[in-house]
Amino acid sequence: MTQARSAPTTNDTRRWGTLRLLGPAAVHQADPAAAWSPAERQLLRLCTRQLISYRPEPDPGDWRALAPVADLAADVPSTYNAGLGASHRSYVVHLRPGVLWDTPTPRPVTAHDVVRGFKRLANPLTRHPALAYFRGTLRGMGRYCDEYAAAVAGRPVTAALLAGFQDAHDIPGVFAVDDETVVFELDRPALDFVDMLAQSGASPAPAEYDAHLPGSVDLHEHLVANGPYRVVSWRPGGTIRLEPNPAWRAETDPIRQQRFDAVEFRVAAGGPSELTDRLAADDADLPWGVPSGPVPGQRLDPCLVFNLRDPANPAVADAAVRRVVAGAVDRAALVRIARAADPWSEVRAAHTVVPPGNDGHRQPDPLADPTPDADADPRERLAAAGHPDGLTLTAVHPDTAEDLALARSWAADLGAAGIDVRLVALDDANHRALLAGTGDAPALRWDLAVAVFTAPWAYGNARVFLQPLVGEGPGNPGGYRDARVDGLVERALDAADPREAIARWQEVERLLLADAAVVPLLFRRATDAAPRGPRVRRATALPALAGLPDLADVRLGVDR
Repeated sequence: MTQARSAPTTNDTRRWGTLRLLGPAAVHQADPAAAWSPAERQLLRLCTRQLISYRPEPDPGDWRALAPVADLAADVPSTYNAGLGASHRSYVVHLRPGVLWDTPTPRPVTAHDVVRGFKRLANPLTRHPALAYFRGTLRGMGRYCDEYAAAVAGRPVTAALLAGFQDAHDIPGVFAVDDETVVFELDRPALDFVDMLAQSGASPAPAEYDAHLPGSVDLHEHLVANGPYRVVSWRPGGTIRLEPNPAWRAETDPIRQQRFDAVEFRVAAGGPSELTDRLAADDADLPWGVPSGPVPGQRLDPCLVFNLRDPANPAVADAAVRRVVAGAVDRAALVRIARAADPWSEVRAAHTVVPPGNDGHRQPDPLADPTPDADADPRERLAAAGHPDGLTLTAVHPDTAEDLALARSWAADLGAAGIDVRLVALDDANHRALLAGTGDAPALRWDLAVAVFTAPWAYGNARVFLQPLVGEGPGNPGGYRDARVDGLVERALDAADPREAIARWQEVERLLLADAAVVPLLFRRATDAAPRGPRVRRATALPALAGLPDLADVRLGVDR
């Protein structure tokens, strides 16, 4: 899969062996336009760079761990360095010189590559969840996404078709002034826009990616790095191997280190006890996809979303039926299952969308958050909703052992309420495509789906859990729409006072829960209980990765 490369030009020839990562999470994507799970972003941090990033800090709760810092950008745009206009709707970003692509003849990363990355992010195939944030912020991004989708609808989708649209159409709010300067224009001021630029989906893209479909196997055979490592072997579900990128230079990267001869990712087939035993036996250094320490926010993992676009059973369009589903689930049973499968996280029942530790979290209010009477017979409530003989729903979930155990539990609860559930387990690629509603989605009509939401930034993040669940466009897996919610979203995004924005987002959450458009099931909080191999001396948890360690900052006992 690799092309001939120029001679290495690394600054430090010292290497400290192979950093070995072992299951249980699987990484299926290394394309920034398609990857979004924390474990995938953990890998991307080694191979890709963004304009803005976060610095690893020993204390993840320290404000410095949450504050965005310059990465590819020479500086974080602000009014002090003339990067942020007086209206707070125009950002000028100057690129750091000397950052190179790992191409046969290394060449600089340019502002045009940044623009290309945003155009790829808008493609209608992968429908990255981060689009929900950019659509409501970048000038013209929503229209660009809609025109892109319309241009390829009903046509055989090829890389040439996508590249042709991107070459012929521009995002009004993203443009290059020259090779070193990119400008972002916003519809409205956004205090969190710099954090949005730190998302892996906002990575620059080399021109070579135009020859491949986003997220495809073909693209994974032609990955181009600009971070300290490059992918040399890619077998999702098997072994993924990274080796030092010879085009990377330490003096151009204030965030990452290049410490190892290789970084290997392997999947462990067994459960937590087997993983712990293998780490203790020095078969690996760190668990892959497992948090290494506590971070300020928790994650919503999992929740249920309803298909309100094209359900298999039209009964789910009735909020009364959805409320029966929401009230029938025994969350205490789910907590027990999740704690057994994930002993390294704190797990608790979820009754709101925004988890503790994130802006906008609130305790459920029995008066403001009407819920089904816990003492009422769910079959009677289902009959009152017009289904005295019960009904059948199709539910999809990921095919991991834990997801299957959780799904069987809540499906049994619904069965006791008179709702028979047909469970369908999907592998990661098909589950993603189904939730994104892409052309690669399986030909399956469904009613319920399992989803997981994590916070891609940890400060000023009131919208990160709610915005992907509402509105038009990609990122809204169930297609929920409500004019009242749309109005509240606009007011939240327009709010100049963060306290007002939080209040509006909390109103959005109340309406979502009152309509039972989403059923929160569990919150998880990262801890420092995860096992690690005997060589590990430091593994810094990153809040932006839901507590997963920054692999570029790992220290082993063999360090000199």
